[in-house]
Amino acid sequence: MHLPTNFLSLAVAATVVTAYPGSPSSRRPPFKGNFTISQYQLYPENADFDSETGKLYVGQLWNASLGIYDPYTQHHEIVEFPGISHNPLLNMGGVGVNSRTGRVSLVANGPLEFPTNGANIAGDRWLLSYDPKQKKEIYRVNLTATSQGKYGGFQDVEHDPAGNTFVVGTFPGTLTKVSKDGKKVTPWYLPSTINSTDKGLTGIAAIGWELLAYGDASGALWKFDTRASKGVPTVVPVSGNHSFAPSDAIYLPPKYKSKVLLVAESAAGVSVFESTNAWKSAEYKGTVPLPQLDPGTVLVAPVQVGDGIYQIVAYFGDVGLGGPGTAGNRTQFPFYDISDQVDELVGDCGKGKTENQRRSVAGEVPAADWYYKHERRSEVEETPTADWYYKGHQRRDEGAEEPVQTAGWYYKSGGY
Repeated sequence: MHLPTNFLSLAVAATVVTAYPGSPSSRRPPFKGNFTISQYQLYPENADFDSETGKLYVGQLWNASLGIYDPYTQHHEIVEFPGISHNPLLNMGGVGVNSRTGRVSLVANGPLEFPTNGANIAGDRWLLSYDPKQKKEIYRVNLTATSQGKYGGFQDVEHDPAGNTFVVGTFPGTLTKVSKDGKKVTPWYLPSTINSTDKGLTGIAAIGWELLAYGDASGALWKFDTRASKGVPTVVPVSGNHSFAPSDAIYLPPKYKSKVLLVAESAAGVSVFESTNAWKSAEYKGTVPLPQLDPGTVLVAPVQVGDGIYQIVAYFGDVGLGGPGTAGNRTQFPFYDISDQVDELVGDCGKGKTENQRRSVAGEVPAADWYYKHERRSEVEETPTADWYYKGHQRRDEGAEEPVQTAGWYYKSGGY
């Protein structure tokens, strides 16, 4: 269903976190290195950066709102959407900037879809289009009106050159196409059998008229032609010894001109893939591991901010102030710079490094021993993660020499 804009009123609240005098010029200085957003209950689940404005758009999960962060001034403002923000029946998931229009697309999904592994997808789910220049909601589309409640788990967005928006659903794997004005909604790709408990696609990334997608049960990387009337997947052969762990968002960093794909493997880190033939095939290059994190924290997305490539993590181990599935009291949310590690893996696609200069990272050698910039690193002394659950999949840290019982935790699967 498409609701007219005049039906909606938009509440916008701006909060200055820590700002310094002056504004960055149109020629902004290079931006790299770890940074932290100081904002109560930010809890990012996805984010996208607009290189034209220098703003980072963050999906604030539990409060179902949009954060707009300026990494150059450290100014953070919050956009709240009537009927969606602070609604206990909705979370804010995917966020994507349309680089051609500057508008931001957001997905508001439900709190029970992932905890029940698709068994409970009841309720309205929304795609929103927001114009940061006008500070105005352009449209909102009820995705459930199109799915008729048969499929759901909507969690990420991308755009084609015509301004259409594609929304990926996970239960089962689907793609929904929404026209530029939000008035036409098409079930663009559906599996042959619709069973909401069959976990499918989790992430999409656009290259012009083509769309990369990952997360299907087959474990394959797919490519779609968005000019087709219906989505027909083509398998992208991937060389290199790699089996995907449970994953979330996928991302094509602009600095590599669509030749490098990053996949957020929730407990392993960011896996890196390179293609030199427009994604007719791809090569697995390695995995950049996660830093040491609080229990219950997982990787949800990679993103380029300025010149840096970052890991976005979600703190699902925090105790919700309103109970399970609600925001905790955290105020500091770090973003971890992995630029150098990715550059080392992709070689001449990044900083001009040759093949024999590339070094292994976690995923190419046993987990306890990995290499970065010629230095041997050891993780043997770190606390083993033991058993935990990610979107219903049990995982064990097999590399831990002395597995311990750390009271398995659940992410989007019912327990906290």
